[in-house]
Amino acid sequence: MKDMKDQNQESIRNSVAKENEQSGASDGQKFDFITETIKKKPVNKRRFFLKFITTVFLAVIFGVVACLTYILVYPKLLQYLRPAENGTVSLSAEQETKEEEENVSTEEVDVEPATEEKPHEVVTQVVQRVEKVEKDLDVGDYKQLYTQITRVGMDVRKSLVTVTGVYPDTDWFQNPYEQNRATSGLIVSDNGKELLIIAQTDAIKNADSVLVTFCDGKEYEAAIKKNDSSTGLTIVGVEMESLQEETMEKVEKARLGSSRITSLVGSPIIAIGNPIGISGSMASGQITSNSFVKTLTDSSVQFLTTDIYGSESASGVLVNLDGEVLGVIYPDNSVGDTPNLVKAYGISDLKGKIEKLSNGQELAMLGIYGSDVTETAAEELGLPFGTYVKEVVIDSPAMQAGIQNGDVIVKIGTTEINSFETFKDVILKYQPGDQMMVTVMRQGRLEYTEASYEITLGTLK
Repeated sequence: MKDMKDQNQESIRNSVAKENEQSGASDGQKFDFITETIKKKPVNKRRFFLKFITTVFLAVIFGVVACLTYILVYPKLLQYLRPAENGTVSLSAEQETKEEEENVSTEEVDVEPATEEKPHEVVTQVVQRVEKVEKDLDVGDYKQLYTQITRVGMDVRKSLVTVTGVYPDTDWFQNPYEQNRATSGLIVSDNGKELLIIAQTDAIKNADSVLVTFCDGKEYEAAIKKNDSSTGLTIVGVEMESLQEETMEKVEKARLGSSRITSLVGSPIIAIGNPIGISGSMASGQITSNSFVKTLTDSSVQFLTTDIYGSESASGVLVNLDGEVLGVIYPDNSVGDTPNLVKAYGISDLKGKIEKLSNGQELAMLGIYGSDVTETAAEELGLPFGTYVKEVVIDSPAMQAGIQNGDVIVKIGTTEINSFETFKDVILKYQPGDQMMVTVMRQGRLEYTEASYEITLGTLK
């Protein structure tokens, strides 16, 4: 482009020179082609500064909008595309506990009011004073004892809730109203997303909605997760995101103890929740027995009975003086002729099921009612050790496979079964639909013979 411009200028100069020659003009009168110099446009500093400031301002606005969009939108988008998985719930392993006998000190013990000692230590001190009969208890000792018991109850209440099933209904005039059924619940665990609560199934079964009221009086919506039809207990979940900060600061997960302590009978106990038919009620007494065992499908549960007079529809928990849960209150008239005495499932027999249900898993079913083979039965009747089949559930996988009453289950897969407790632990590890090889010993004409069955487990309903 520049070359063409130079050529045009040269052509014009030659043309002008030729015209000068033709006109005979002198050198001083010759005409030159007008040349021009292009000057750069002056910089407007003010306009440049305004453009710079505007660019920086827009960049800042863009950055703020992008940041807010990332913070607010991205987590929701990520949650939608990749829903968070619930964490795994794991309860402490249950061990057979044998309580050691405590040596009572022969030294004099003075119980002072307003002490910071643990409740069970205060009770021990009072018992020591009674045993030695050195002096009579006064009103201050009595008051201090119950003050300590009340403190334990108040701490346990942080783990207790009221679970309410809401049932829509209509009256005679077709006016709609809501019918509510309430029961006490216990916060047993969380999976990182939900607080998991165990409660009686009867109060919330087929409910239109479920509400949970925490110790601070605040009420939240809940969802039914899994249930155990054999014990009549259900796991209910409350979204942790929905809980207010004040509620989260006040609630606590329950501390689960052991109901297999050999010297549990006679131990002081606190019933709390709804033991007398009133929400938030509390009563104290002692455990009167722990020998009754109720046989359930593929499992069993120990019952703890107390001398606490309560409601036939009682709910809540039994705790020791350390605030550890020993039992989940459940009314059952089959446990002796004591309909109004508070009874509870031993917590040790519930831990495995609570853990499995809390993890969203169904309970597998083989379909037998079993028991241990005692040493006496083994010696006198020649029974092999294992799980004795007292009864086979109608239409269960066990019945369909051919297992019969009187069989003794001695092996599941490669695991030797030498007791009903072992059988329960093994079954609990399986899922509905799993296949298992069950080996039994069956009585023949002269002796027990071995038989094996491949069984597909069902779902406990």
